[in-house]
Amino acid sequence: MKIRLLLILFSMLCINKAFSQNITSPEEQTQIKQVITEEAKYFYNKNLEKWSTFYRQTPQTYWAIAEKDFSGQAETWDKILQLVGNHFSQNPKAIKATFKRENYTFRKVNPTYIWVTFDQTRSTDNKKFTSKELRIVELIKGEWKIVNRTGFSINSENLK
Repeated sequence: MKIRLLLILFSMLCINKAFSQNITSPEEQTQIKQVITEEAKYFYNKNLEKWSTFYRQTPQTYWAIAEKDFSGQAETWDKILQLVGNHFSQNPKAIKATFKRENYTFRKVNPTYIWVTFDQTRSTDNKKFTSKELRIVELIKGEWKIVNRTGFSINSENLK
């Protein structure tokens, strides 16, 4: 009987340990939300140098956006930098944008990778754009870096 009880207790501890590793801390969530906020700020300010600092700059990095005013997709950091750099060159004027982000879900893939989804409403010039967003971030030398940025409009008005 004691052996069964010990086995059950041990099993419960192992299961609890496995599940607790997949939970992101409030501090991690705050840091990641800050990265998302700052990345968007520099994107709409058309500051390529500062915007770039929020990304892991490797061949594995992925970037995609599908909105009425801009659509693009690129794999590898070099192609992302070229796509976004061209967009900034063709549209150099900074855009004053405000964001409302809600319904965050954080999924810890491992201690250094977190998958984040959220709903976003971007307001510019009295227009609102609603999108579903995904970020996969990696912890590198104590800083969260984006390795996948995907967003697509979900408001049919914006897709016309």
